[in-house]
Amino acid sequence: MPTGIILKILSEFAYVFYEEKIYECKAIGKLRHTKQTPITGDNVEFNILDENNFKGQVLQLLPRKNELYRPRIANIDQVVIITAVREPVLNTFTLNKYLAFIEYLNIKPVLAFTKVDLLKENDATYALLSEYKNLGYETYLINNMIETDAEWNAFLQSLLDKVSVFTGQTGAGKSTTLNHIIPDLFEPTQEISKALNRGKHTTTKNELFHYFGGLIGDTPGFSSFEFKDFDKYQLAHSFKMFEEHLNACKFNDCLHLPETPGCKILQLVHNHQIPNFIYDDYVKMQREMSEKEYRRKK
Repeated sequence: MPTGIILKILSEFAYVFYEEKIYECKAIGKLRHTKQTPITGDNVEFNILDENNFKGQVLQLLPRKNELYRPRIANIDQVVIITAVREPVLNTFTLNKYLAFIEYLNIKPVLAFTKVDLLKENDATYALLSEYKNLGYETYLINNMIETDAEWNAFLQSLLDKVSVFTGQTGAGKSTTLNHIIPDLFEPTQEISKALNRGKHTTTKNELFHYFGGLIGDTPGFSSFEFKDFDKYQLAHSFKMFEEHLNACKFNDCLHLPETPGCKILQLVHNHQIPNFIYDDYVKMQREMSEKEYRRKK
């Protein structure tokens, strides 16, 4: 039985990608009347009803390895966080906030820093960016003014055979970056439109595009991410840079806040093994969560 991946859902139809083709599929009654609701990114077993007209029928949803809540996309291999180093000014708090959330969801983050052409050769920002690379994050410095270079080619290679979702702050260059990867994204000749024999393609919020050997999704941006079921204790366990040291803290429920006795994370910060600016942003996140919790209880 064929197994494909849902690229998008429109009304009662799921558009399933399988062997370089896209099939318009309905869900069988049993599936429609269960609590299983197909979403973009779901792996599904389906029947091909009409090979010539690309019609099919979804039979079963396969288990999800992860899921973003807003937009709802499942089985993501990596989230590409587009962050400008200038215009707007680099905001590490926003970046680190979403690093924590993405890693909590067990999704790999990829950091793509744009507008590097606006940096001077010895700009201190380069040292800050290298901190992320030294922590093991996959990091790319992108100059959108250049059509291609070694860094850009390496970035494209990172998308091969993966489901990648792009996000970023307004003005960070996400649309420009995506347009360089998929230049005909909004054109009538776009691959999905051709496969479905339709006219101009309209982008939906929850949609994956097959391009450059992988599947690529877009999100409306950081402001649309939803921190669902994410509390202060999960935040304390979210960063991968914290993960391997958690058992070394004196208390199992340690939140790694300043002056906490026996906290291994604090020790790593003091020893410069975790950058101060990341830890400071983490403390700010914890305070934000405490304030929200306090307001809810009032």
